[in-house]
Amino acid sequence: MYFFSMEQNSLSDTFFNSAIHSDVQCPMHLHYSMEIVYVKSGVLIMNVNGVDRVIRSGQATFISVFEPHSFFTPKSSVCIVTEFSPHLVSEFYSAVKAKKLVTEVFEIDGDFLRLLEDLSDKSVSNILVVKAALYPLCFNLLNNCEFTNDGKEIDSIFIEAVKYIYDHYGDERIDLSCVAKAIGVHPVYLSRVFSGNSGMGFSKYLALIRIYKAAQMLIKERKKNISEIAFSCGFGSIRSFNRQFINILGLSPSEYRQKNF
Repeated sequence: MYFFSMEQNSLSDTFFNSAIHSDVQCPMHLHYSMEIVYVKSGVLIMNVNGVDRVIRSGQATFISVFEPHSFFTPKSSVCIVTEFSPHLVSEFYSAVKAKKLVTEVFEIDGDFLRLLEDLSDKSVSNILVVKAALYPLCFNLLNNCEFTNDGKEIDSIFIEAVKYIYDHYGDERIDLSCVAKAIGVHPVYLSRVFSGNSGMGFSKYLALIRIYKAAQMLIKERKKNISEIAFSCGFGSIRSFNRQFINILGLSPSEYRQKNF
């Protein structure tokens, strides 16, 4: 299982990440970046906003900012996952930010596929090179996909709140009132903003971020024991951490670490 989460720098105006993955599996998550997922071989099933998308070899799909989505591979697959800040392709984002994707999958081949493969090369770091590849890819997406006006623009208050959470998720005392006070809004209003923009309540969203961060640490920081990781991610007790981890990922922290060893 490869575990995705929203990296802290994905909130940056210049965030970009692209890589090739095999047999990717991932629970529901969302992030402040747009995403193109292309399947090189096999079949990948993605659930986006509660609806399944079946992506086969040679096909791709698009996920906009803060759209809840998950990955599942029935047997095996190889895919390219490309995430990028909406600010890198601001004109494209302006065209789709308040719209909903109707075309679930589209074809990518020829020069567009080569651009996508080039972006997955880890030596690519120049932001101008990244933009030069992203714009024709996004143009291809607009030409091959249908959008409707049923979508909605992400509330700036929601983005501000998410940024605050990513800076302070390790503080056990953080709660709805704390975040609301920090960004200057009423807790009741912020609660409605979270439900309206993420499809989940504040507490669940905070738990997801903490568990995502803990899952990353379980794999990347193997010298740290589970208790250290739990407390550093804002959990007040091991019991609470284990319960939340199992509820979200379906297995215990120790099982997750062992499975990804």
